[in-house]
Amino acid sequence: NDLLRNSYKRILSTICKNEFSFKEDKYSGIFLTYPFKAYDTTKIKVMIVGRETAGWNSKNEKNTFNRIIKKSESNQLDTIIDESLLRYSWHLKDSIDGEIKSKHSSHFKRFFTTVAKQIEIEPEAIVYANLLAWDYDGLSPLQRPAQEQDKIVVLSIQLLAEQISFYKPDHIVFATGVHKVDKIIKRLFNEYFDGYKTLEVEPRKLWQFKAADATCYRIAHPRAMANDHPKFRQKVIELIKNNAAQIS
Repeated sequence: NDLLRNSYKRILSTICKNEFSFKEDKYSGIFLTYPFKAYDTTKIKVMIVGRETAGWNSKNEKNTFNRIIKKSESNQLDTIIDESLLRYSWHLKDSIDGEIKSKHSSHFKRFFTTVAKQIEIEPEAIVYANLLAWDYDGLSPLQRPAQEQDKIVVLSIQLLAEQISFYKPDHIVFATGVHKVDKIIKRLFNEYFDGYKTLEVEPRKLWQFKAADATCYRIAHPRAMANDHPKFRQKVIELIKNNAAQIS
């Protein structure tokens, strides 16, 4: 994982106080990922991408952009990376040294474990990623002023592009919701890969496309229950399941 860590460090080192002097800094800690050992040997490689976290490394005061800047200035970005990866190491567990949770209050985590169960792989064989690497005061940074918002998007898609290149997934499920995200996803693949090719569109429900040598799907957030959203989530699972069966 050293290659991935070095990529994170290179991207984070571009954050400087002259460019990121936000008037209000209520940003979460940065959300960074790494693959568990089960991902290396799984029969099919899947990434499930949310939109943003809600309070990642915030309650422990390991958050804010200003903290990243100060650590960068003192050549301590490894501390920021270590903190985020430690938090990621137990995102499926009930505590740092706890057990894998079988029940979740989060709709997103329930969808995550449902995908793993139906395609018959361990939850730890799926990479959980996010389109945006920060939340703002527990909410989406897409609510922030346009210039500030764009800086968050630029950094986030740089980080996500590095993850996709490193993980080389067969399937990427963007369970991000349908509002304000498609243009970010398109920007990600246009700027850091060879673009995308749309395969199917059900407006505001399902967008299926090929990009970065993966089959990709953008669906509503897993908490959405109206307008046939559960049906389209299940359709995506079936498509991945069928592909997994062919590989087996």
